[in-house]
Amino acid sequence: MTENEWIFHLSKYLSTESPIVASYNEDCAVITLETGEFLLLTTDAMVERVHFDLAYTEYYALGYKLASINLSDIASMGGLPLYALLTIGCPTPPDSIWIDPLMEGLVSQLHKYGVKLVGGDTVRADQLILNLCVIGKTERPLLRSGAKPGDLIYVSRPLGQSSAFLKFLKKENFDQIPDELKRSHFYPEPEVILGRAIKDFATSAIDISDGLLLDLFRLCVASCVSAHIFEEAIPVGNFANLEDALSGGEDYALLFTLNEKDTNKLEEISGKLQRTFFPIGKIYEGNGEIILIGREGERRLLSPSGYDHFTFQPLL
Repeated sequence: MTENEWIFHLSKYLSTESPIVASYNEDCAVITLETGEFLLLTTDAMVERVHFDLAYTEYYALGYKLASINLSDIASMGGLPLYALLTIGCPTPPDSIWIDPLMEGLVSQLHKYGVKLVGGDTVRADQLILNLCVIGKTERPLLRSGAKPGDLIYVSRPLGQSSAFLKFLKKENFDQIPDELKRSHFYPEPEVILGRAIKDFATSAIDISDGLLLDLFRLCVASCVSAHIFEEAIPVGNFANLEDALSGGEDYALLFTLNEKDTNKLEEISGKLQRTFFPIGKIYEGNGEIILIGREGERRLLSPSGYDHFTFQPLL
């Protein structure tokens, strides 16, 4: 089974009754609170030799990235992150030589977004395993399932640099890899501020963790729509190529849709944040098809390729 097939298989064990709004096929579980707000819960793990290699990964960066990938889920729901729980599995008792920089990287990134680390667990494992759970809230959850035909598709920043880093690593010495790629891979920045800014008018959103195509496919399936994207409009990061941008993964940019009449609201946010957001296509009727329109107008049906935990290539 692929990762998506496993998730679908396991979904039958998830609770869905009120006050649960979403427990499957979203970046966070969403639960209605008595105050009228919505509780957001997410968890993500990082496993040695699957997600990172300690031969070239600093512990501070590892903690920083663990915080970022979880905060990115809260961001995609338009959420305000509040609290976190950490589980560490390791083969030997933690040593201050590595645990302190790891915790400093984690906590510094959590604190940047006002998140308090309030507990967790430690266990023995065959290799280093890190798992973070982040709890947040929002006044309006920004779901994957709200895209409508006619909506415009946006991404929040250039894509593909984390994937390009891994490709460089296979053919270059670490010291020769551009610093820009290292920053993208080790220090991704979650779009918490943007998610909060667009939550009241964006129609759907998802963070790009497994690749633009795969995550756009997930959004389209959840919304029962299809998408056309334009090759020349896809923002490809420096040192990356179109393949990296489409299927590389670990960008943690925000992929979102909005009604064309609300583009002025996005322009206002662009001015306030001094950011550029990239329109890459449009939503159409359908059931998950993604059409790439080439520079000469040619059309190609794309498969939703991206990172899958059960078809991945190990780092080592």
